[in-house]
Order: sequence, then structure tokens, then C-alpha cells
Amino acid sequence: MLALEMRNITKRYPGVLANDDVTIEAKKGSIVCIIGENGAGKSTLMNILYGMERPDAGSILLDGKEVSFASSRDAMHHRIGMVFQHFMLVNELSALENIILGMEPKKGLSIDLARARREIGEVMDTYDMHIPLDEPAGQLWVGLQQKLEILKILYRGAEIIVLDEPTAVLTPQETAELFVNMRALARKGKTLLFITHKLAEVMEVADDIYVMRAGKLVDRVNPADTNMEDLALKMVGHELPPMMERAGTEHTPLMTIEGVSLLRGKGQYALRNINLTLSRGEILGVAGISGNGQNELAHLVAGLRSPSEGKILFEGADITRHDRHQRIWDGISYIPEDRNRMGVCLDWSVEDNCISGYQALPQFSSRFGVMRRAAIEAQAAEMVRQFMIKVPSPKMKIRTLSGGNCQKVIVARETNFGAKLIIASEPSRGIDIHAINAIYSHIISLRNQGCAVLLISSSLDEILTLSDRVAILYEGQIAGIVDPKTTSREEIGLYMSGAKGDRQS
Repeated sequence: MLALEMRNITKRYPGVLANDDVTIEAKKGSIVCIIGENGAGKSTLMNILYGMERPDAGSILLDGKEVSFASSRDAMHHRIGMVFQHFMLVNELSALENIILGMEPKKGLSIDLARARREIGEVMDTYDMHIPLDEPAGQLWVGLQQKLEILKILYRGAEIIVLDEPTAVLTPQETAELFVNMRALARKGKTLLFITHKLAEVMEVADDIYVMRAGKLVDRVNPADTNMEDLALKMVGHELPPMMERAGTEHTPLMTIEGVSLLRGKGQYALRNINLTLSRGEILGVAGISGNGQNELAHLVAGLRSPSEGKILFEGADITRHDRHQRIWDGISYIPEDRNRMGVCLDWSVEDNCISGYQALPQFSSRFGVMRRAAIEAQAAEMVRQFMIKVPSPKMKIRTLSGGNCQKVIVARETNFGAKLIIASEPSRGIDIHAINAIYSHIISLRNQGCAVLLISSSLDEILTLSDRVAILYEGQIAGIVDPKTTSREEIGLYMSGAKGDRQS
């Protein structure tokens, strides 16, 4: 039985045909994967299903009956739920309060918390998805935050669940648990639409696969009849170029972190006694389960925070108290983990975001502060060309770009102005296989030219692909530093879980 049909969906934006006569179907109790490069039209199609966009043509059928949505509230009323890549949580509220927000059960004029707890408990038991309900959402692990998002829509009775890049922020362990939960939901009769770029995940969980390219539906395939190489070719339309080869480099020390600690508050350490050396021409990967100090380490090196103890030396000079602006002039660039909050100004143009943080360079502004618009336009045009950023005009606001194209702008900017050290925090999060290949080659090319890279990633595949050495963080301390060529994934997993390693003290 078909739970969902989207027939001949067409959606146009100025200068872009986002969906071109797209038709997909989903059986009740199945996991349907929709794959494609950034800008292929996947998110637009799901936004139409969730009532956030109206199609210019086409129809939507649920259980054989045609429906139309004027808003996401309409979609939720028809039992469609969506878990976004960027979670929609109120961090200060408890998990329970987040779940019932907007649907609070009442007892007279007050909220019936006992009933809410009982009803949520029944949902958690039914789908074997348990979280601590009294914890503030912002203090939960990322994997638990995602469970919280799923429980929110299950509590509202969703039968069709859209998961938009759900593994982009998860560790391998959390991803495996998510897949267990997804299969359990499908067995209970829920229909899941899974949007992802990760082809290994597609092959693992999909019952049906739709491939999109440039707004069109390219193919519908059964996982048993395809493989990752075939899917990649369908997505991109041509074979991927080989990744840049790693050249030998002269490893002379560039940055030294000596005994650095960072207090989180109330005597709790986010980082404790970190000692690291990063050399020119080296990619140092930092692995760890989310929340073990990776982001804090990135912020310290970038100059967004100052350590409670210890010091940071760069080219022999003490830069411990240099702020972010000074670190840029030191030659330290930063690709942040949260592109929307820290990487771009959403209401600025693509053009202006291409030089954000570097606008004081003499090629972009006079000594009197007058911006050189012609130089800025030329710079943006070159970045758009080099990184194949899909945008009708660099003068458009960056919020109109897909998440992956927005990420390309950030990577282009932070690797374009001669940095000696690049902090790359989740550099490929939410981008497609073609863009990942290009960014990896670009990072290796910079390394080959003598640039140092501090790579922080929740993707162990990314860490192992790019790193010359891997430092593993556990509870804010270094559990071990290993050679990725001679260390297995399983051994690194033991370090990440705290089952192996002597932490610095």
C-alpha cells in the first residue's frame, strides 16, 4: 500500500528550476532514500511535502487521497513530521517540555505534566527510544537531541517521517543506533524518507532509492540492483576525478599547545591539560564522541575563547591572549562547525560573505575604509567558479543557497587568503559526494604546500581519509595520539569510549 505519492512536482525560483516534474512513491512501513548533490532539489521537494513551500504544479496523495498544504501545521495535521539537519529545540527547556511544546495537555488552566510524562513514556516504550526527560535539551548529547526531535513528531502522531541529513552530526556509534531506531519505526508501520549524501548509509538502510540531479529525477533503483559506485555516477553524471595525492612534506613545528585547560564552570573542565604540536604540512585529526571537548579545542585555537591555564605558541610567539581578529592576522583561519550561526551572515550577499573577516585586506578596502566593490565582485566570482557554487548571482543573499553550497562559500573563503593554519571543523558536513571529493583534494593540496590543518570531525571516515596523525579526546583529555595507517577503526573506537588510553594528567 502506498502511504505517499508526490506526482509531477514542479517548483521554480527566479533563475532556478528546483523541481522539474518529479514523481516519487513510498510504501507504508518502508525506508525511502532520496539522494543527489547539493542543489539537486531534494530539500525543495521535502519542503513542499512538509508545507513549507507550495508547488507550481503537481499533486500530493496520502493513502490515495489528494491533499494540499498551506503550512507545516497543515502537514503535521496530516501526520507528516520532519527532523531538520539543524535541530529545532529550545535548549533551556527540558526534553519533556520540548516534546509537548505547543501541544501541552491541560488540567484546568495548568499543564498536566503527569499525563504528559505518562504519554511520552508510552511513546518511548513503543519505539524503544528512551531519553532523560528532565534534562535541559541543550545539555543532551547530540544523538539524544536527535532522538528528542524524533520523539517530538511521534508524540504528535506522525506516520510519515522526513529525516534531512540525520547523520551529519552523529558519531559512528550514534549513526548505528539511529539506523536501529529507523528500522524499528518502519516495522511499526511508519514511512521514512531519508535524505542523505552518504552512499554507504543508503546501501545499509534503504528499501527504495530515488536519485535526483539538477532538479530532475534521474532514476529509481532497488538497493539489491546497484552499488555505491553506480549511485555516485548517477548523482554526479560523470566519474569523480581522483583525489589529490599526499606528497611528502617537511614537518617543522608551527603551533604548540602547552598544558592548556578550559573551565566549563563550577569546577568542571571542558578541556584539561592538553599538550599538542602541529607541524607545517601536516593534517592532525581530532576524533572523539560529540561533547568531549572537540569544539572547545577549535574555539581555543581560533581565538574565540581563552584558556583557563596553559599557553598556545604559534611560530614561536605566544598568542594565548590573541582574539579571533588577531588570529586571522597571525595566519589562522577557521571553518566553523555551525555554518549558519558562526560561518556566515545569512542576510548578507554571497559576495560579501566571500570576504567576511578579510574585508580589511588592502585589496578589498582603502586605508580610509572605503570598500573596493570591483575587487570584491571579482573575488566572489572566482570563488564561485573554483568551488562550483550553485547560485544564480553572487549578489543574492546567502540564505537562498542550499546548506552544501553555503558550506562551499565558507571553505572557499577560509582557504583562499594564505592561511598558515586552517582549523577545519566538520568541513564536509551536509555536502554531497562531488563536493566532498573536491574539498578533500583541496585540503590535501594545501597540506602539500606546507599549510597545517587541524581537522575536527565527527566522521571517523573523514578523519582516517585525511589525517597524518589522529588525537583522540575523551572527557576533555587526550586519550591517545595514533597513526591512522596502522590503527584500526575498532581501536580508535576504544579510545573514543574511554576503554583504552592513558589520559594526560
